[in-house]
Amino acid sequence: MKSFKLLFLFLFTSLLITSCSSDDDNTDPGEISQPGNYFPSSLNNYWNFDVINTDNTNEPVVSTDSLYVASETGSVFTLEVNDNMVANGTMDSFLINGSLTPSENNLIFSGTLELPEEISDFVDFEINLSNVVLYDTEAALGAELSSNSSTIEQDFNGIPITINYELTTNALGFSESMSLNGEMYSNVITSDIKLNLNVTATIEVFGNPTTIAILESQDVLSITNYYAQAIGLVRSESESSYEISAVAITLFNELEIDVPPSGSGSNVQELSDYFVAE
Repeated sequence: MKSFKLLFLFLFTSLLITSCSSDDDNTDPGEISQPGNYFPSSLNNYWNFDVINTDNTNEPVVSTDSLYVASETGSVFTLEVNDNMVANGTMDSFLINGSLTPSENNLIFSGTLELPEEISDFVDFEINLSNVVLYDTEAALGAELSSNSSTIEQDFNGIPITINYELTTNALGFSESMSLNGEMYSNVITSDIKLNLNVTATIEVFGNPTTIAILESQDVLSITNYYAQAIGLVRSESESSYEISAVAITLFNELEIDVPPSGSGSNVQELSDYFVAE
């Protein structure tokens, strides 16, 4: 009987400990809802950034951007930068070329995307985008947030080319605190934007149309963004690159078309100061 009581006491104590520990939240913070406003859109809110731009030929160039809310109509707002001048930051350049629509859990962009200079020197076209989800506070870690894709036909030095592109956005998680730009921020959502290109050309070989790869499918632009609750965009890191296929390099050499076989660049925006209306 004594051993039975001891066994009952042990089971009761174990059950009590388990019940108490179940109150602890062990859920991955990247996979739970994170309510709040991660891009305050009141008119005249502004964010100043230090911008560092680097390519594969020059020393880093340091500049600044002043991004601000230029208009607000209902639930839609637009941004401008540097008194409606050119943006130095890659993400700032993206944001000012469209409109933004916030909701309780996400921020949606519709507009256009201009390619970075190191890529537009090779292929240059404007990408029309709709319903690009920049972040989603309820998205699971690693979830695809949105996808835009299309095909464009162009003439490149007398050669017909076909450009297939896909722009995707993805959720990269949530941090209760994160050190960025030498500052500590609370409640930070991270997401990215990726642009994948595939470029082919059609040429005649012994009188027969032949398709060759100019650019194998590759991510030519990747932007990682960090949004802090009640502040907005606090940091953006972008990488751009392309590499022409070996067969295309041979073709261009034979046709005496001068195209760099590859190109790359990086762009970093660091928030220096801001004003957000309460």
